[in-house]
Amino acid sequence: MVDPTHDEMLDYLKSEYAMEFAEDTDDSPNALFSAEAAIYWFASDWHSGMGSNLYSACSTSEYHPSVLEYGADDLESLDRMMYDDLERKFAYR
Repeated sequence: MVDPTHDEMLDYLKSEYAMEFAEDTDDSPNALFSAEAAIYWFASDWHSGMGSNLYSACSTSEYHPSVLEYGADDLESLDRMMYDDLERKFAYR
């Protein structure tokens, strides 16, 4: 398991979803919102404790799940695809 930083995960998602990020506007940053949700839940699910980069990414995230969200299984389609890509890239090494 790799312990990526928030910026490393965001850079990876931006490279994988360049088209979706290109479509973002100041009024509608859909890809960025999806990336932040995916990063939050990935970090929450995979961190190894308070000293890890993933714990830091989760605890300092600007994304705040709604009270109806209980984990990655509640993510929408783009968010979930990004979460799955983070798992493939960073969790199973």
